[in-house]
Amino acid sequence: MKEDRNDILDSRIKLHDRHRFEIKLDIDLTPSARSSYEVETYLFVPRSLNVGPHNYRKDKFYNSSQRYIRFRTPKISLGRLCDPSLATSPLNRIRADLARALSGSSDRDLTKKICDEIRMLGCIVRGEIRDYAGVFAEALSAYGSAAPASRNGLFVGEGLENFLGDLRALETALSSLKAEISDPAVPLKVRETMTFFDEYFSLILEEYLTSLIEALRAVPEAEARFGGVEKDLLEIAAAQNRYRQTMKYPSVLVPGSSNEVLIYRRGVLKKFMSAVLYLKAEFSEWESLTQVFFGVAAGAAMLFAVMVTIFFQHRYAMDSLPFVLAVVISYIFKDRIKDWLKLLFSKSLTRWTSDRKIDIIDASADGARIGVLKEAFTFIPVGDVPPDITRLRRIDNITSVDEEGKPERVMKYKKEITLFPEAIVRAHERRRDLNDIMRFNVRDIIEQADDPSVNYPYVDPASGELRTAACARVYHLNMVLKYAYRSGRGPDVVHYERIRIVAGKEGIVRLEEVKAA
Repeated sequence: MKEDRNDILDSRIKLHDRHRFEIKLDIDLTPSARSSYEVETYLFVPRSLNVGPHNYRKDKFYNSSQRYIRFRTPKISLGRLCDPSLATSPLNRIRADLARALSGSSDRDLTKKICDEIRMLGCIVRGEIRDYAGVFAEALSAYGSAAPASRNGLFVGEGLENFLGDLRALETALSSLKAEISDPAVPLKVRETMTFFDEYFSLILEEYLTSLIEALRAVPEAEARFGGVEKDLLEIAAAQNRYRQTMKYPSVLVPGSSNEVLIYRRGVLKKFMSAVLYLKAEFSEWESLTQVFFGVAAGAAMLFAVMVTIFFQHRYAMDSLPFVLAVVISYIFKDRIKDWLKLLFSKSLTRWTSDRKIDIIDASADGARIGVLKEAFTFIPVGDVPPDITRLRRIDNITSVDEEGKPERVMKYKKEITLFPEAIVRAHERRRDLNDIMRFNVRDIIEQADDPSVNYPYVDPASGELRTAACARVYHLNMVLKYAYRSGRGPDVVHYERIRIVAGKEGIVRLEEVKAA
């Protein structure tokens, strides 16, 4: 949906499904010993949705979010993957380690290394084919315009032919590799991993080549000019389902059935391949400083109740009605004071402490700690929103009184990640830059929304008859994000994004980018 690029952070915000949107940060690590970045997210929620500190607490926010931290997929073109001189190609590393395994190497981790390289190959191949298909689909969408048609035609035609050539070379190399791995002397785990890769690769080809054929057919001029290329793409894509059926893989498309196995299997295979890039997050819930302040809140409330009890004990008998009433009232106020102080501390503590601390662990490098993530969530008064955030929130206001017509509550979520690039560089040659992915579910926020549509009566200007139109009822959740990157070298990098989330009772309708005028 949204793409905002700079030299260090590449952020993308997109709709994931009906109730979730995804914020993805691509982080290019600098060679400094330590670097960190902060993301402050301000979500402005209409008060009509009745969401606030009284019914939307920290645990509900964190339960509504999913977090993934992973290495970014290395970029190696399809043509270079098959180059025997490229030391970083997973194909070459698999062959080299396979030869060592078959020659009786005593390396106990060799099987794991081979399996990891096969999975890495799956991630790289998927990324390259997806990117190729996306680039050509975008070029084809502009193909019909008169002026750039010849340039587009040259780019699309030569590019598609080169892509097909690289794809055929890769298929040949993979067929040879599968034959080598099918040797009974190869460890069983390696053979099973290769079988998973083979099924996954077939699904990748079918999915992305089909989308490319669809893009070609959407532009009649391109379809007529590149008919030969379309035929080749169609031949490869159409063969994949038959191939999986022949190999007795579960992911076979059966027209007319629910095909739930196909979608389920595709998800399993994708997670299996991608796991080689994912980092482990070890959560430490509710940091000690937070608990100290919450303990102070409980102690202060208890002190109030004890002082009230002592005061009335000196004036009334313990079995008298005034004393009993005083104790009951002090107990009521004690709970209110404790809750009020906890809420006050929660709002203030986010400035210097966090709700959760997460150690980022690289399991593939003997459990090395390569970073720390801290996050905090709270509601803040509208008057406490920083001026730079308030300015971005108001840039699309039509008049100066717009705010009075759309009262809001403000959620603030802050996360800070500190990374140790040296630890990553020591352990990896290809896996260095990171993806920080967060998916957020708005279901609990829109739970009290009104019905998704409302009937609107009007007079038909042509006939004068009374008619009724069904109008969609939506709510605008406005989100402002502030990114700040800090490293030991150069000035801090700060940039902003403003997104409008249009949602109704049944979920998110669309995401809209709001730019400064």
